[in-house]
Amino acid sequence: MDEELEPQEQIKLEALLCNLKQLRETRCHGCGAAICGHEALMSFTMGFKDAPKCWPCLATTMGHEKEDLRDHIFAYIRHRSCHYEGWRWASREEGFEPDSPPQCLWPAPFSIERKLSYEPPNPAPTEKSVSEIASNYDAEWNAGGMACGELVSELRARLQHLKSGQIFKLIATDSGAIEDIPAWCRLTGNALLLASHPNYLIRRTPI
Repeated sequence: MDEELEPQEQIKLEALLCNLKQLRETRCHGCGAAICGHEALMSFTMGFKDAPKCWPCLATTMGHEKEDLRDHIFAYIRHRSCHYEGWRWASREEGFEPDSPPQCLWPAPFSIERKLSYEPPNPAPTEKSVSEIASNYDAEWNAGGMACGELVSELRARLQHLKSGQIFKLIATDSGAIEDIPAWCRLTGNALLLASHPNYLIRRTPI
């Protein structure tokens, strides 16, 4: 790694690399194709740790165009130090320059400095909106300090048990949840009704 990570981020990175090494040995749960380290990281980031998918199958599952999904996830990964180090690790493992677009996902010439559409977390709601929204939900889960892909993987599984339109309350104390949950909701289409760390209210969509 070119830069030294903070101790907490280093711990997250070590856990992430362990997961990526395991996921890279599996095959896509959609079509059975082999998946590369970058696809493993994309699956992990989107909460598909237990059912990793290749890039095309992940895009189909989430209802996105392939290129749009790739760009959105990569923009998020670039914003998170431990995730980006995982991305660079995958590039080195596959013989690509760590800071250049890997040809497994970008077969055509592409500038890695191109602006991609990562959005910062939503602004905190007012106290009035918190009190109005926080009392109405259909299911609840206290994730404690669970972080990164582990958090969204379990969250995705729990949301699957709700009907479309129902509301899920998440309590997540990990500092990364402030960015992870809004970004994950934007990419999956689930509506984030409340983000007042450590409390989050999410309206389930069919995806």
